[in-house]
Amino acid sequence: IFFVAMPFVTGLMNFVVPLQIGARDVSFPFLNNFSFWMTVGGAILVMASLFVGEFARTGWLAYPPLSGINYSPDVGVDYYIWALQVAGVGTTLSGINLICTIIKMRAPGMTMMRMPIFTWTSLCTNVLIVASFPVLTAVLTLLALDRYVGTNFFTNDFGCNPMMYVNLIWIWGHPEVYILILP
Repeated sequence: IFFVAMPFVTGLMNFVVPLQIGARDVSFPFLNNFSFWMTVGGAILVMASLFVGEFARTGWLAYPPLSGINYSPDVGVDYYIWALQVAGVGTTLSGINLICTIIKMRAPGMTMMRMPIFTWTSLCTNVLIVASFPVLTAVLTLLALDRYVGTNFFTNDFGCNPMMYVNLIWIWGHPEVYILILP
């Protein structure tokens, strides 16, 4: 999902959308390049965990307490958390870039109602990305704080609620389904 499907969909939108709306390039080419390399950096971090320690054994959503320091003391979960944060920020930046491109870089005469359906679905997809991926970044930051600092956001200790992680991760997870299907 994170390092095959999402980059493929984002790359397709980066290639096709400017062609369909008559733009020479995306609004912010440097931001586009930066978000690409952040995704590559996240993929490298995930793969580096195989060589440094071991891969995270928590599933693709890293539910606590399985991702907690007590059940997963190895560095695989740490690499997984940081890799998804880096790639998630890159995806958010790419979403902002494509929204700006679709809204502001259309050719003269290309009104919103004349845009092709793929451009419309790309706009909807990127609005979902910009709305949901910061939640993923925040949730993974809280999970990292639980692991490193000893906070209890997602444990039963001190009256905290492990279901909060499930609810927050699915604020990102449910739109992710539509992000991958819409284009």
